[in-house]
Parts: sequence; structure tokens; C-alpha cells
Amino acid sequence: MTVHESDGSLHSAMGVMGGFMQPQGHVQVLFNMALFGMDPQAALDAPRFCIDAVELVVPRAAGQAQQSKVFVEDGVAEGVVGALADEFGHKVVPTAGLARSVFGRGQIIVREKSGRMMYGGSDPRADGCAFGLY
Repeated sequence: MTVHESDGSLHSAMGVMGGFMQPQGHVQVLFNMALFGMDPQAALDAPRFCIDAVELVVPRAAGQAQQSKVFVEDGVAEGVVGALADEFGHKVVPTAGLARSVFGRGQIIVREKSGRMMYGGSDPRADGCAFGLY
């Protein structure tokens, strides 16, 4: 659930499932709406990335370099993929088809500030729907 900063009223009910991807997906979808002005469906449709959990939780031996693995979905700009690898040293794993399940799945229902209308979106990566009732 998200709320409007100004008065604490309900903004949206949302969720992105996917284990370790869940908090990453929440941030990416919310940023798409808040920073890039996307509607809920466009925010869910947008390509995602996922930082591999194993790289973050498995301890490394002293002196051993850690190279994080970042899964990127079809549609992430080539320049971004290149920068992740070349400038930041990540091991980039392009991901398509059924392997896209790593990016989670979500639904969102946004309630307009007036409270008179709701609209939503459903993730194209899986079956599902966003359904709001008054």
C-alpha cells in the first residue's frame, strides 16, 4: 500500500511477488510511476533488472573480488547494459522468455486523489488481474 505524502490518504494497493526480487520490483515499479509518470500498466510492462541474491548473501574469501550478477530483461537499453558491465563491473545476464520469471509478477490498483476512480494494471509476465471494489 502507498499513500499520498500530503495527507496520508490511500494512493495505491500494489504488490510484486518474486522472493528476493520482491523489494527490487516494488522500487522499480514505484519509480516508474512516481519519477517517470507511467500509469500502472506501463510501470508493470517496463523492463526490469534483478540483482542476484546469491552474490549478496554468500560470503567471499578474503581478497577475492566480488562480481555481482545482474539479470536484465529484454528491452533494457544497450547503453545501460554496457555501462553495468564496463563501468560498474557487473556480470550482466540478458534474460528473455520463460526465464523472465526471475523479475517477479505484480498488480497495482491506484485510487485517484478524489477517491472517485480507481485504475490498475496487471503484470504481463504471468496470468492475473487487478480488480478493485468500492
